[in-house]
Amino acid sequence: MTQVSDAPSIQQRMSLIKGWKTEVIIHAPQELVWNQVTDFEAYSQWNPFVIEAHAEFKVGAKIRFLEDLKRFGQHWISAQFLSIDPPNSFVWQGHFAAPFLFTVRHPFLLEAMGDRQTRFTQIHENSGLLIPYLAWRGIYCVSHQGYLHYNQALKERCESIAAQL
Repeated sequence: MTQVSDAPSIQQRMSLIKGWKTEVIIHAPQELVWNQVTDFEAYSQWNPFVIEAHAEFKVGAKIRFLEDLKRFGQHWISAQFLSIDPPNSFVWQGHFAAPFLFTVRHPFLLEAMGDRQTRFTQIHENSGLLIPYLAWRGIYCVSHQGYLHYNQALKERCESIAAQL
């Protein structure tokens, strides 16, 4: 009997080594989506990936959040806001231990596509000496899937709120 593994192949794991981009179309106004994405304290109510977040939302300030990396456990990450352009985008960047070991830069982009539709994009950019090891372990496959779940939960939350307006 052959056993089928659901573990990602080495090619799948290494394809995410530099980072990835996820996007979703949300049938809700850009301002509404912006308000949900930047209400970090409410993440615990709806976000299945970033299950807790605390931030002072201004350039130079810190954000601290708890990611659920499933089989790799839950991990707190601290980052700093590099730019904020309401209601279009914000960017944070964080590192683990020392920037040369692991740095992640994460832009969030919101693009109005009419009055009641928004394209929400997350970009995850990796750098540092630990990146090949983390990719090989499959952590980025789990993280990438987490961002897809985040996007879907955000879509459902925003569309539910928009339907009540």
